[in-house]
Amino acid sequence: MSNGNPQSSVEQKPFILQNDKASSAQDQVNILALDLAQNFKLTGNTLYRNPVRARLKKLNDFIRKTYHYFKKVNKEQAVNSQASEWVLDNFYVIEQAIRQVGEGMPSDYYRRLPHVALDDHNDIARIYVLSTAITITNQSSLDIDLLTNFVQTYQEAALLNTGEIWALPTMLRLSVLEALAGALATLTQIPFPSSHTVLTNGTGGLNSPQSSDETIVINSILSLRMLATQDWKSFFECVSLVEQILQKDPLGMYSRMDFETRNIYRNIVEKLALGCEHTEDQVAALILALAEEGEVSRQQHIGYYLLGAGRKIIEKRLDYRAPLVEKFRGWLYSYATAAYLISISILTLGLTLIPVIFSVFSGGSWLQIILVILLSFLPASSIAVDLINLQAVHLVPPHIFPKLSFQDGIPAEYRTMVVIPTLIKNRDDLEFLLTQLENHYLANPDPNLDFALLTDFSDAPEKELPSDNELIFQATEGIKELNDRYADNALAPFFLFHRERIWNPAEDCWMGWERKRGKLVEFNFLLKEKRETTYTIQIGNLQRLSGIRYVITLDADTVLPRESARRLVGTLAHPLNQFSYESETDQRIAGYTMLQPRVQVRPEIANRSLFSRLYSGDLALDLYTRAVSDVYQDLFGEGNY
Repeated sequence: MSNGNPQSSVEQKPFILQNDKASSAQDQVNILALDLAQNFKLTGNTLYRNPVRARLKKLNDFIRKTYHYFKKVNKEQAVNSQASEWVLDNFYVIEQAIRQVGEGMPSDYYRRLPHVALDDHNDIARIYVLSTAITITNQSSLDIDLLTNFVQTYQEAALLNTGEIWALPTMLRLSVLEALAGALATLTQIPFPSSHTVLTNGTGGLNSPQSSDETIVINSILSLRMLATQDWKSFFECVSLVEQILQKDPLGMYSRMDFETRNIYRNIVEKLALGCEHTEDQVAALILALAEEGEVSRQQHIGYYLLGAGRKIIEKRLDYRAPLVEKFRGWLYSYATAAYLISISILTLGLTLIPVIFSVFSGGSWLQIILVILLSFLPASSIAVDLINLQAVHLVPPHIFPKLSFQDGIPAEYRTMVVIPTLIKNRDDLEFLLTQLENHYLANPDPNLDFALLTDFSDAPEKELPSDNELIFQATEGIKELNDRYADNALAPFFLFHRERIWNPAEDCWMGWERKRGKLVEFNFLLKEKRETTYTIQIGNLQRLSGIRYVITLDADTVLPRESARRLVGTLAHPLNQFSYESETDQRIAGYTMLQPRVQVRPEIANRSLFSRLYSGDLALDLYTRAVSDVYQDLFGEGNY
């Protein structure tokens, strides 16, 4: 498999580095990168095995033998060996690297990597050959600047695809482990065939300054440390040509997205390239060209052609050949409602027939059979819905919303208000609410994030009660105290909006209109300056209300995790999630008006009752770090309450 057209034959020329051609290690690396890029040709052979796992086991077994050898020798006699000290003191670093290689190179991943052929040897992943070449040339002494320059220089002549760049850290670890094993084999006289010998012979030889085996051991361990601590996300975005193309997004939103969303975009580009005759950079360039021709702002964002309605356009232009699983999912999305309802109906019918058939063979009368149908239909339909939902979340992957990254703060154009719609019954309730509001602010401080209580009094037989004024005074003073404590210049982030009671003949009492729903509806009226509301008490800098774009609604006992407000705002602010509608029909075209994140029970209250233990689920996992399937969102693109 290759980025472009696979080569039917392999043209392999030896490359030799002459030290007098390079005035520095960096010059040497540049010459090496260009030689490799110009001489290696990709093969289109299909691979059915992953040699990394087997090789890794041999490396692990051998290095453990050398560890025990050094440990035994040092115990029996004092040995003045730096290599021995470095291996014994840093064996955990080596073990970590072996584990990371095993986790980072599953078989299906290795098979997708572009491969090259070395003389009469079997095909081998190109990125491993490159990793080995730079490891040998630099005597296992690697640093991130050297690697960055090597990859960038190589790509001046030959493109590395997304999978190869992500595989580079893993392959570098494997190559350094091979170099380490080769040096240890010489020092300990324990036989071990190095794969570097095969690669060196297959590439015509690598001329580089020779270092002692002890130096190679030390360099290898230092390089493994560097590889373990490096920020490979930043490295990837620095050297990826696809990333550089996507950064030119005409709407300017790509660079403002979080890393996860950018990675989703790049993965889709990679998938499209695998299903057509174009390389990844050509796919990215075509998407960029289409975005530059977009008529409305949504179509001017590259994501419209990756995650939005423009996906069909780019697939047609590329003559994209989707895998069978993806074709089935496409059909399922197109006929989601029919497929969902028909599946439930068929399964319900099948489950209902089981007791009916049993009653028929048992000699039941027509009246008994009808009774069996009536009694079994509802439980059968309930079981059918649960089973179809279970299958749906396995067939359809979770829909991960694209997000903008607001780590440096929410922009003024997306100013947001966090509100707690609630009742105030007594002083203790009010004190708790003020504390909650303060905690939300401390966990999510931002100059464009405000916090408000939307309050009602409890239902009453009269419009006003004697205790009302005291509670209002306490609430007002509490908000003012919070603003005095945390106000930054003129930015006072805390607000109070309290409603008067109105008569409700249906309930035969005085109460806040429509309770919680009414508080939110009337608060929306305040933001849009539409009409008078029953919010008779409004405390705070009311001039800021006109600039509020989004509202985050919390229950009184809900905790807003640290930085989660920015993530919620960043999700709705993404151009693919922004709501748009047809003005003539008021029909939704795209985007969302509301976002409903999942709620997790706090660990300290999960064991208060049997119900809370059942409802809380697995508290060892953080809901905010993983995607969760939802049938209605993933299948129909809509949420439910």
